[in-house]
Amino acid sequence: MLRGMERAHWIVVGTDFSDGAQRALDHAVLLARRSGARVAVVHAYEDTAETARDMEDRAPLLTTQLHDAVAGTNASRHGVHVESFLRRGAPWEKLQNVAVEVGADLIVVGATGQRGVAAVGAVLGSVVFRVVASSTRSVLISRPPLDRARGVEPYESTRKEG
Repeated sequence: MLRGMERAHWIVVGTDFSDGAQRALDHAVLLARRSGARVAVVHAYEDTAETARDMEDRAPLLTTQLHDAVAGTNASRHGVHVESFLRRGAPWEKLQNVAVEVGADLIVVGATGQRGVAAVGAVLGSVVFRVVASSTRSVLISRPPLDRARGVEPYESTRKEG
């Protein structure tokens, strides 16, 4: 097979714009940089009774936040191709839908997001739990660094400096 005909490898990463999601995006960009993969960053949102009453289209604001999250990494400086996907629906379903759509090899998620952990003593957030429980792809859970207090990063940061 010709080298130019090989299928592109993709890493899908979910974001809810939380610190944990940004760490997951940084991790996905680092993995993509090392492996030559592309990154699909996905934000999925559900309409609640409150937002449905608003009747305001949230897509433009969410698209801006999605692009800002990507801009917060060094993806472009390191030549990592990143595409943004905004989807309406359950986050765990939409992450998997995009993974199938692009033919992803891996899904990366933060251990917890904006909602935190649903139950006392739980280690993972509800979205992460559902992704792991139902995914047909490998899932990498990006946890907060345990040794951050000592100033040591567990992996090389891809965030923009300065």
